[in-house]
Amino acid sequence: MTVVNDLSHPSITGIVDRSSTTYPRPTILPIRVAGTRAPVFCIHPIDGLASCYASLAAHLDEEQPIYGVQAPTPGENWKSLTALAAYYADKILAANSVRPIHLLGLSFGGLLAHAVAVVMQGHGVAVDSLTLLGSDPLQSRTVGTPAELQHELLAGMSDDIDRSHAEELLAVATHNEALAHGHFPGVYVGSALVVSAEGSDAGPAWHPFISGTVVKYLVPDAAAFEIVGPLVNSYT
Repeated sequence: MTVVNDLSHPSITGIVDRSSTTYPRPTILPIRVAGTRAPVFCIHPIDGLASCYASLAAHLDEEQPIYGVQAPTPGENWKSLTALAAYYADKILAANSVRPIHLLGLSFGGLLAHAVAVVMQGHGVAVDSLTLLGSDPLQSRTVGTPAELQHELLAGMSDDIDRSHAEELLAVATHNEALAHGHFPGVYVGSALVVSAEGSDAGPAWHPFISGTVVKYLVPDAAAFEIVGPLVNSYT
């Protein structure tokens, strides 16, 4: 497993070589490695970066390790979202082969986290909890047209991301959007926490793909970790 040497910088700032033409991304990105509880693996949103989860740490128990799962070197295209999920499942299990596993994903990352959970269960690996934030299983287009996707991506970039890589990130996002468009979820055998933004309740849409209880919450913003964090903390 490739890790970041300087764990005091758990965001993309700690791993970007600005002289490089591509981000040298580790698939498993340590955000907080210390702690006695089972780790939470947070699957990247559509841009492929997991740095957005760095702020989640402040809202989870300090004994809970947190890892981001992000897209490998840009340019590596996957034929299906299930194939990408299988790759991530292998990486997560290699990083955490003994303890229980919690999975979490935001937006596109929720769709992918669900797929990772299904793959793991197919290999006989139990998933302790599955948390889906602002994620709709049947939302065939994550944001809309390519122009809308580009606008959404650029507007959502944080200050610690080198915007000279915007074209590269857009290519990853466009490919991921195509994977979502062609994906029909399997059934996760277990329960899940589904947090949706007010006016876009995705809880009912997840029922056919989750065999157990779907714990649903509506919040003003499903991506606001100061609001969502305590819900996640009580569920994992």
